[in-house]
Amino acid sequence: MDLVTLVTACALAVDPKLMYALVWHQSGGEPWAISVQGEPNPRIYSSMELAIREARSESRAVLRVGLAGLSMAPSRVAATVLLPCRNVAMAAAQIAKHASRCKTHPRLRADPTFCAVAVYRGSWEQPDVKFATDVATSVAKGDAPNFDMPRGTSTEIFDTADDAQPNTETLIVDITAAFAERTRGWSSALFPPKSKPATSEPESNSTALPAGAAPPLTRAPAVLPSESNTQDRELFVRRAGSERPR
Repeated sequence: MDLVTLVTACALAVDPKLMYALVWHQSGGEPWAISVQGEPNPRIYSSMELAIREARSESRAVLRVGLAGLSMAPSRVAATVLLPCRNVAMAAAQIAKHASRCKTHPRLRADPTFCAVAVYRGSWEQPDVKFATDVATSVAKGDAPNFDMPRGTSTEIFDTADDAQPNTETLIVDITAAFAERTRGWSSALFPPKSKPATSEPESNSTALPAGAAPPLTRAPAVLPSESNTQDRELFVRRAGSERPR
């Protein structure tokens, strides 16, 4: 599976193009990235397990983790926030909430989406305007590259994990509703309802499915992960062919 496909499927609350640019500028598209305050580039790990272990040993108060750089304390870093699709979906839900509040921001209310990205990457007191500008520029130019994700990466938001769920219940509810709405849209497009013709004959003579026939598919087909172009990655070594934005 490539990065564009994953972000498009998982960024349920905002424009996928915006989330893709944000992911590129935040983590360079690395799912096991951990950003530490004061360091210019994120630390890139070769596996989720290693990223969790190293993050929990960090003494800094707050880290940014995963594809979209969710902000949290080191002790809260777990599989439940590093799973790529869930990470992107949770970040998108946060940005959507920020956008609503941004309409009252004294300096950034003219562009709520720009404001939301700046607040997401910074804070309400100190929004990261430079980061938001970089993201907006990439959206306009479409210059964020695409490449394959690690083998086994899926678009399943609700993957199970052994680690305790962080305090994101409200976000998960929002994600669930958005995912259900998008799924209904896919189903309606694939299988539009057919109007029942008027008839005066008894119901017993109406056409019915043969016994044992399965009803039509009512959900979108699953996206299969790509097995092409995968390489083993070493600790702090970026995949060949991809260069982080500066």
